[in-house]
Order: sequence, then C-alpha cells, then structure tokens
Amino acid sequence: MKERANIFADELVVGAGLTGLVYGNVAAAAGKRVVVIDKHTKVGGYATNFARKGEYIFDCSLHKITGFGENGNLENALSRAGLLNLVRFETYEHLTNIFIGKRNLRISANPDNFVAQLLSEFPDESESIHRFVADIKGCGYQNYMIARLALGEHELSFEEIVRGRQLSRITTYDYLCTLFSNRELITLFCAIAINLGVEAYEVDALYFLHFAYTFFFTEKRYVRGSSQALSDTLADEFVRRGGELIVREEVNSLKTDGGTVTGCLTRRYDIAAEHTVFTGCPHQLPNLTPPSPALDSFTGKLESLEFGLGAFIVYLGLDRPPSEIGITEDDYLFASTQYLDCAEGLSASDERYQHWPLSVSNYSVLDSTYGNVIQLEVLDHQSDWFELDRQAYKRRKIAIAQLLIDRFASHFPDIKKHIRYFDVSTPRTSKKFTNSYGGSSFGYKPIPKRNVRFLQKPPFEGLQFVGTWINGAGYEPAMCLGFTAATIRNRQQVAEGA
Repeated sequence: MKERANIFADELVVGAGLTGLVYGNVAAAAGKRVVVIDKHTKVGGYATNFARKGEYIFDCSLHKITGFGENGNLENALSRAGLLNLVRFETYEHLTNIFIGKRNLRISANPDNFVAQLLSEFPDESESIHRFVADIKGCGYQNYMIARLALGEHELSFEEIVRGRQLSRITTYDYLCTLFSNRELITLFCAIAINLGVEAYEVDALYFLHFAYTFFFTEKRYVRGSSQALSDTLADEFVRRGGELIVREEVNSLKTDGGTVTGCLTRRYDIAAEHTVFTGCPHQLPNLTPPSPALDSFTGKLESLEFGLGAFIVYLGLDRPPSEIGITEDDYLFASTQYLDCAEGLSASDERYQHWPLSVSNYSVLDSTYGNVIQLEVLDHQSDWFELDRQAYKRRKIAIAQLLIDRFASHFPDIKKHIRYFDVSTPRTSKKFTNSYGGSSFGYKPIPKRNVRFLQKPPFEGLQFVGTWINGAGYEPAMCLGFTAATIRNRQQVAEGA
C-alpha cells in the first residue's frame, strides 16, 4: 500500500454537505487551515442532482428553502458569512397547491394572505386559527430563534419556554386535533409536515410549530440551477478562501490520543487536526474510534434515539413540457382525510402510499434547464427496503412507483402517456450514497420527550457534532448550524487568544 500523504488542519470537517461547506467557509474566512472531506463524488450531501438521457436533471432533495427576509435566520447567516450574493436565489409566490377531498387550495407564500385564506375557507374555525397563529408566532418563533440565542443575539420569553415544554411532550397530531374540529383543516396541516420530513402522528408539536414559523412567516426561495448549484458555489468559495476540499475519500477511522480526537485516516491521507467537526450520523462513531468506557456510555444513549424517515422519490422525465398536459404549478400536495384515522397503523402497510401526503414538484416551472421533469415524493422508512435481495428490491421499487404514479394520475390522467423516463430512490438509496443510517433523510426522529442534549458532548475531546442529525433537518437548519457553530468557535478562540 502506498504511504499516506500527511495533511495538517486547524479544522477538519467530515462531510461536504451544506453544514460542512458553510462551516468551512466561515472558518477559512477567519484565516484557519480547513480541510473538508467527503466520500461522495459530488459535494452537497442531499443537496445534489443527477442527469439522465442528456436532457433531464433531477434534484435529489431541493424543495423550498426557508429563512429569507428580514426575520429569516438563513438570510442573516449567509449575509454575515459573505455567501448570500454568490447564489442565485429565486422567490416563491405560492407555497403549494393542496388537494384535500374536493378542495384545491392554492396557498399563498405571503403570511397575511395565507391566514386570510384559512379564515375564508374555514370560517367556523376562526378562533382556533387565531390561536394556532399565536402559537406559531409565540412558541414557534422562540424555538426558531434558538440559533440566535446561542450567538447571544436573542432573549427567550419565560412564558413561551413553559408553553414550549408542554408542546414538546405531545404529538403534532394530538395538538391539531385538540385545536381544530374540521377534518380537512387538520389534514392540511398534517400534510404540510412532509416539508419537515416528518409524519404528524409522531413528531412533537413544538418542533412542528418551529417549522411552521419558518415555513409560513419567513420568505421561501429556491436555487436557480438546482441544489447542486448551491453546493458547488459554496464549495468553490471555500476553496477560494484557502480551504482544502477532498472528495471521493472515505474516512476509515478517527485518530485518537488519550481520549482526544486528533484527526482522521483515509485510504490516501493521514490528516492531523486541532479540531474535528463531524456532520454525519453520530451512530457512525463506534465504527470509527477505538473502544472505551466513555464510548460505551455514549453508544447506550444513542440506542434511545430513533432514525427519522427517509423518502421514496419517483423521478419522471416527460416527452413534453408538463404545462402542455395541465400540470402548470411548481408544487402540488395531495392529502387524504383518511390519514387522520389510520396514519400510524398504515406505517407497516403499503396502504400508506395511498394516504400519507404525496408531494409533487414540477421543476420545469422553476428552471427550464432541468428539462421536462416531475418528481413524486412520499416519506418512507427503512423496514421494507433493507432486507430485500436485489431482485425483490427492484420489483418492489417498480410496484410502489406505479402506485404513486397512479395516485398522481387520478388528478392528471394524461401524465401516463408522456412518461419517457423514470427512476426511483428509496431509504436504501440514501444509505448507499450519503451513509445515512436507517436511510434517514431527516436525522433522528423528533418524537415527544426525546433527549438529544447528550450529543452536544461527544465522548472524545477535540470532536464536535454539527448539523441536522443534532438539531433538525432542512436546508435552512443545515446552513445555519454550520454558520453558528463556526462563528461560536471563532469567538471562543479569539477570547482564549486574548
């Protein structure tokens, strides 16, 4: 075997997803020697794309990116990091077009207009809608500002802290059913939770209200040129700032010395680092470090956490623009009121593909360079995918894809005649390409009463977990967490140096 090349870094960042790239940019801008490393051939983690047949570009995960505008944490973070104006962000005018029974609501991205829509469509729920909005602007906002609190830029309301603790102990489903009586209104909010990567029957209500604040009350944007354009721009700027980016290189082990992580080993490199940031799943740690009592204790605590949901996505390439067959909007959401009766029970049945929320993204409206592309997505979990042999796995993928195509075709029947290409990804696909345990696309499952505070203190010195596995999924959290962690570390080092 060839001798490994030696590299020294002040900061080693394992994972070139959005968290790692933003962290790397902030650290490099402070004059540090920074190495960002990833096993994938592309940077971005889930923020990547792939091309097929020379005419279709499919985005692996891009949806609406929240957190813009004067009250948005993401715009604040990217602006302060000198990254905001490097990316071509485009603004959404509508959140989605949701089908519930016979209703088809085109939901405005303007918060005042959205609330007015709710009051108009569900006049009997007026009082409850106002209470819901108050909870979003109260507890949801306070929880949203936790990142700014860590930077010393926000003070929490004691009253909202107490209310927030109460909400963190119940599910979103229970919260909504207590608040509203109209089944279609409850279904609407249960369905919108798909944008958070959770099912309402299991996610805690405070987590949902945090998401509701950023989804309804901050500006939403998307990236012109797909999410890969975002990731590539962040990577290029990181290198321009003096950082070293290494892809196609898997970390085989973290080096330790007396209970302190001192870098990592890969096939080609021996990287020594003063500080290591790990953006992947903490469940990987036992496979990367030597046994120790501290690691055993940490691993025991990990067993209390559940892997979050993954996604089943059908990528469709059409022979003509979707608008020519009546698919004119950029985003559709199909919801079933039967979800309220059997969501949890359906989790072990293929019937979930009929009643769990179905999201449809018409990327050709957002950017014509994608080609004539439609993507169908439902949340999914690992249990049905990881134990199948190769042939059974292929058969099941095709069968479930057909179920979702049929479901979409019940509203847009001409779609079937114009499918020229289709591909599918499952939680198993996510595990293969991103090393995401359980095939989760959204970190650990945010169920009521869960405890993730111990993740703030890894069992080794010199190691820090940063990212959506620790604090919640989504493009906005991923980038904000990278910015916040790097900014706090820069401040600490300046203070220590002083």
